[in-house]
Amino acid sequence: MATTQLVRQAIAKPLSKISNTSEQKILGILSTPKVALKHQFGIPIPRLTAHEPNAVNYCKELAGKFEPNQYITKVTPVGNFLHFDVHPTTYIQTTLDQVSNEKGLYGTSTREKEETVLIDYSSPNIAKPFHAGHLRSTILGNFIKRIHDACGYKTIGINYLGDWGKQYGLLAIGFKLFGDENSLLKDPIHHLYEVYVKINKLAKEDPEIDAQANAYFKLMEQGDKEALSQWKRFRELSIDSYKHIYKRLNINFDVYSGESQTEPYIAQIYSMLEKYELIKVSEDGAWTIDLEEYKLGKAIIKRADGTSLYMTRDLASLALRRDMFGQFKKAIYVVGTEQELYLKQLFKISELISQHDKKWPTELYHANFGRVLGMSTRKGTVVFLQDILDTAKEHMLESIQAGNQLKLNDLLQEDRLDPVAENLGSSAVIIQDMVAKRVKNYEFSWDRMTAAKGYTGVFLQYTHARMCGIERNANIPINMKADTSLLHEKEAFELALTISQFPDIVQSSCQSMDPCVLVQYLFRLAHVTGQANSTLRVKGADKDTAEARLLLFWAAKTTLANGLKLVGIDPLNRM
Repeated sequence: MATTQLVRQAIAKPLSKISNTSEQKILGILSTPKVALKHQFGIPIPRLTAHEPNAVNYCKELAGKFEPNQYITKVTPVGNFLHFDVHPTTYIQTTLDQVSNEKGLYGTSTREKEETVLIDYSSPNIAKPFHAGHLRSTILGNFIKRIHDACGYKTIGINYLGDWGKQYGLLAIGFKLFGDENSLLKDPIHHLYEVYVKINKLAKEDPEIDAQANAYFKLMEQGDKEALSQWKRFRELSIDSYKHIYKRLNINFDVYSGESQTEPYIAQIYSMLEKYELIKVSEDGAWTIDLEEYKLGKAIIKRADGTSLYMTRDLASLALRRDMFGQFKKAIYVVGTEQELYLKQLFKISELISQHDKKWPTELYHANFGRVLGMSTRKGTVVFLQDILDTAKEHMLESIQAGNQLKLNDLLQEDRLDPVAENLGSSAVIIQDMVAKRVKNYEFSWDRMTAAKGYTGVFLQYTHARMCGIERNANIPINMKADTSLLHEKEAFELALTISQFPDIVQSSCQSMDPCVLVQYLFRLAHVTGQANSTLRVKGADKDTAEARLLLFWAAKTTLANGLKLVGIDPLNRM
């Protein structure tokens, strides 16, 4: 059991008896421990009980009745708050014991009942640019998947490709005019995008192109073998290219899905919506669902020419996923804030369907995010994820070789420069994206992102590598049974308190689906670790003290590594 849970129970059990309040309620109110020499845990009495007319006096009364125990040494009433001081030696030992026992699993938890969560993220459109919105969706979605895994859910990561619709018809027409087989095989994503740009430009000049694209897509919906064969080839080539790029970010999808796979369900959706009397036919013959009473406008479900739209296919995807995965706990769509109205329409239509079909999925969530501003490389505007990662890697290589920010460890050989720069580049991209709340826009900055100091991925990697260096240079093995009572300095206590917060932080990050909660914690942990390292020297200390301090730093390093892995970063052991 987590240290924080043990302490909360040591507070809740006696407090429940003297306040006639349930332990469960008290546990729900108790805060995450503060990193402070006094008053680590606190509880606001007005939230504990509403019937006491004088919360201040009641605080004093409860403080007088509460008896110290194994974990709690002192209770202090401050206004209408009760503050609890923990026993430093016991707290440090319990925390380090937990990390020692759980190691790479520290921070994770299990659930009594297996619950499936679907996470829909990245979702690029074949032949269209993998823009900053897809970058954010990819990074944030990977985090949301990993954090749900850590909290005991069974997760299924879905890359729902934009591989169907009129835009694909436009691409097919364009490839006939501008396609090159050698360029396609060499770099399918870039070449198909080049073709798409050219055909779009031509379509603006010639209205006939649009008509041809619509006709081509209609052939696909009707099952034309030649059209579908070409579509399948473009799709498979694109997915293979995406997989190589995703690998650079430690991302693996469980399922590559797409709008195309919903086609067998489209007729079922039309029939169901008609049956439930949700459809209204417009004057031109298009099918709509009126959501005006919910202030969500009207959602078009079928065009006048009979072809489907994004909304139709997203509804069909829910039917498909229900068949594929059974009853899932929730489905999360990691999509930009600009799609908020669209997803509200989708969720509302699902709610209306569920009034007739009780098994229809309704636990649908929008993990929205802000825009990335000012993103560009030295070569021009960034279009593809590959460009972003390549440029980040170049920055890191230059920094390492110039020695301006990062100095190579003597043991770091030149032939390891490339993978280290690759890792640091992706770490820099990921952390810059996650350091602020996901709903906020942020200004993309290569210099700030790749700096060795400040709130950067490079700084977190440097801290982890430095902790590994302490272990290598200590000349003593890590003793999991070290005498932690020798850790009596305030820096040791503060570091143990910070380490103990990690399981709470993981749970909070999962609930909010916001990586900044975890990333901000990792920076706090790194800074507190640095402060402790400047005071608690391992080398030169007597053997028992050195072992205790080394164990403390090992626990900090393990916690930092576990956190980095949750945001999709492989921790470096040397820099």
